[in-house]
Amino acid sequence: MRILHTIPGRNWGGMEHRTIEQVRWLKTHGHDVWLASPADGESFKRAQAAGLPVIDFDFDRPWKPATIRALRKLLIEKRVEVVDTHVTRDAKTACACLDLVAVVRSRHVNQPLKGGMIRRAQWRLGADHIITVAECTRSQLLGIGLADPKRSVSIGGWADERFFDLPDPIATRAKLRAELGLPEDAYAWVCVGMIRPDKGQDHLLAALALLRDKGLTPWLAIVGSATKECADYERGLHAQLSAAGLAGQVVFTGYRDDVSELMQMGDAVVIPSLTEAQPRVAVQAFAVGKPVVASNVGGVPEIVLDHQTGLLVPPADPGRLAEAMALVMTDHGTTARMAAAARSMAEKDMRFDNRMAQTLEVYRTAMAHARKRILPRFKGVT
Repeated sequence: MRILHTIPGRNWGGMEHRTIEQVRWLKTHGHDVWLASPADGESFKRAQAAGLPVIDFDFDRPWKPATIRALRKLLIEKRVEVVDTHVTRDAKTACACLDLVAVVRSRHVNQPLKGGMIRRAQWRLGADHIITVAECTRSQLLGIGLADPKRSVSIGGWADERFFDLPDPIATRAKLRAELGLPEDAYAWVCVGMIRPDKGQDHLLAALALLRDKGLTPWLAIVGSATKECADYERGLHAQLSAAGLAGQVVFTGYRDDVSELMQMGDAVVIPSLTEAQPRVAVQAFAVGKPVVASNVGGVPEIVLDHQTGLLVPPADPGRLAEAMALVMTDHGTTARMAAAARSMAEKDMRFDNRMAQTLEVYRTAMAHARKRILPRFKGVT
């Protein structure tokens, strides 16, 4: 199959990470695949550094004739069969190329959209199939008429094999604890995500202070970095730590590529987000076999089943968050049972190969739909 993925933005986050992982998998498994993204963005730089086929492309003005002509030229030169778009700008440009390719529109976030005739036309007529990363997101699109139930599907997150089978986890734990300055016998929570207000790290720090009042003093590793727009928020977190006297319990690691190893280093994973579609961090923690405490938002409860595969708490509620974290730290039987059930779920449904098999089936379905269009007509590569 010949596939083009598109990322119009310049920042780095979960969507960009997920897309580049897909490009890498498709290349490894014999497909002709490219990523189109602006050269001054993080996605382009990281894909290029990884040796992936990446093309400099600017989607800033999606309806501009020059943008449309450039994309059409690219699709023809590469004989692309499927374009998988990931945000609004690239999806708009791809709408003008329906006579050349099948268009898949992927949605990674759970912020509600409004309906309307123009948006409905862009979604229902401008894409052959829709992929959402959580069923709640798909349901919202169906509810406002942007998605067709027969041409939409949710494909959740995955964990690659290093999360399922990390070599020598005992040595990894000791090495990383020494690197980060965490005592070997300390209980350590790991929180992975970009540092920004919607990820709720400020509520997590407030919960950490409440745990101290309960006689519990765990360590916390905050894994992730802030964009320039969130620099003030990050500074506020450090001020919050200092004011609460918690600076000695928290380590900010910055962005890291060794998330599987960091999860092995910790004892549990916490996701205090205020909004999520379906957090890949939860899936990764399941695969590693670590207990999860997460906010009950978006698509989180689709996989974090309360008191079955993890604990759910209301968002922005440090008191309830602290209670759940305390339970995980003190009720070892319940914690072990939940972690085992989560690992079993991950092994059954959340391996990367399984998710990509689902994705390829969507591409085939999109191509079949494209061939049946009255106008414009898509024939595909022969």
